[in-house]
Amino acid sequence: MRNRIRELRTEKNISQAQLASDTGISQQSLSFYEKGSRKPKIEAWQKLADYFGVSVGYLQGIEDKFEPVSELEHQKSHDAIWKGMAKTLRAASVGTIGWEEAYQDLKRYQRKSDELRFEEKQETQQRMFDLALSTFKRRENNEK
Repeated sequence: MRNRIRELRTEKNISQAQLASDTGISQQSLSFYEKGSRKPKIEAWQKLADYFGVSVGYLQGIEDKFEPVSELEHQKSHDAIWKGMAKTLRAASVGTIGWEEAYQDLKRYQRKSDELRFEEKQETQQRMFDLALSTFKRRENNEK
């Protein structure tokens, strides 16, 4: 059974270097994880699952069904984006990193935020469709 790290990374068009930068997991470790030559510790599994917005079981290849993340997990993802942006701005303001690097980091956070909002919009639309469908089914059953 193979994990889905590479699959999710390529699906989102993210390089190993970018994933390493975003998660704080070394690129070499990610390479080993993707090849299956090393298994991540639970902390790394959780970081990656949070990053991709999936369950650890799905990421590990144990669960076949993708379950959307909960509202709490969405909020954690939003919070992580804001914290990362704040950290980047602090580093740029004290001169730890240059403004060009800060700009690139902020653009990356903006992309992550846009992806998250897109996923939330899709989930909301699906919930609305399901609710409408169940309402029509109830109405149909009541008319019989």
